[in-house]
Amino acid sequence: MHIMRTNFIFKAAAAAATAAAALLTVSCGKDSTVHDTPQAPEGEVLGTYEFDGKTYDILTATFEQTGNYCTFLFSPIAPGEEISTYFVFAVNSYWADGEEHKVANDYAGENLDHNDDYMIIYEDPVHYYSQFREPADGSFTVTPTDGSYRVRADILLADGTPLSIDYDGNFSM
Repeated sequence: MHIMRTNFIFKAAAAAATAAAALLTVSCGKDSTVHDTPQAPEGEVLGTYEFDGKTYDILTATFEQTGNYCTFLFSPIAPGEEISTYFVFAVNSYWADGEEHKVANDYAGENLDHNDDYMIIYEDPVHYYSQFREPADGSFTVTPTDGSYRVRADILLADGTPLSIDYDGNFSM
């Protein structure tokens, strides 16, 4: 179990780092194309997420499939800029089935394991919630759609701070 959890953490962290590196690639060359980032005019709002009661525009949304895990990164920072604020959600692809899944306190019996079945990271210049801090409560739904995903989450982070998203954007594989 510990090896599985550590393996997932490393895979998810590597996916987040790869997504951030891909975003930096855009800023390094005029003709660079990052296939994991929806191509949109600079500053185009792709969707929104809410953190602690405040709504943030999503200007960058990336997806990476690594092994059995789907990793999504959402940021209010435009592609090509340094990503200092982001929300990463990773889930074992088994749970990307269009069904609602509880992240904690699931007394109905599903009991998903934090860092084995899903992972959440949130960072901005003032707040940091690492993948090691299990959410207090909430649920998520990841639904595959024609070559893309819809990501819905309504989470209370470890300290009770609400984080929610309903994103139905296009992701490249």
